[in-house]
Amino acid sequence: MKNLIKLQIRNLSHSKLFYVCLGMTLLTTILNFIAELVIPNIPSLAEEIFKNGITYSKVFPQFVDFMKGEIGIVGKVFIALFCCLEFTEGTTKNIIARGYTRIQYLLSKYAVTLIGLFMMYLITFALTFVLFIKNGFGYDSNMMYQLIISLFETSALTIMFSTISILLEKNGSAIVACLFIPTGATLLLTLCDNYLKLGVSKYWIENVSDMFASSLKMGDFWLSIICYIIYIGLFMIIGNYLFKKKEIK
Repeated sequence: MKNLIKLQIRNLSHSKLFYVCLGMTLLTTILNFIAELVIPNIPSLAEEIFKNGITYSKVFPQFVDFMKGEIGIVGKVFIALFCCLEFTEGTTKNIIARGYTRIQYLLSKYAVTLIGLFMMYLITFALTFVLFIKNGFGYDSNMMYQLIISLFETSALTIMFSTISILLEKNGSAIVACLFIPTGATLLLTLCDNYLKLGVSKYWIENVSDMFASSLKMGDFWLSIICYIIYIGLFMIIGNYLFKKKEIK
């Protein structure tokens, strides 16, 4: 298992995919910084933006806002392409033939995909710190709670997108599924709530974090964490069950 994780880390570090996605993520932070410099010099635009409470002037508000954006398009594309890498290159069967079990392969993929994504986030935080520290940290305790929830949310979403991508194998199919399945599920659950009055959509993986964000109650904080842990375990079990039945070419 240790050697398999090392192999996946080597694949990650040697892949242009990671660096392209990292560059695009950092570009978002740089554009926000440029916007902070430009917007105050356009009075009409600045008045409209700040009237709506949209500011990116300090380190923690900027980074927490970035994390609360869940996994964006760049992150979903990274997960889909990285999880399909061995299938695209035709090396998955060779890895399994070395004596590694399918569950070991699956767990190594989950682990290294998370490592890659969190490395992007750490580097993004470092850039955010450098660009926005002149304006101060802007920290309060609720931001730390929200950041913790965002980390669990990112982990759960990564496991879900990784499972989908590994089962689909193909780059195009995996990207489309990662982009549209969660949104489609959110829409479907919302419609069920509207017509059947079930109230289940707030517990969907993409909506759980809104519970604490809207109430700031510690009960909702812990409920959010528990929900994400359940999702992580659930998608791991589903992924393991279906991957065992899958024919590897």
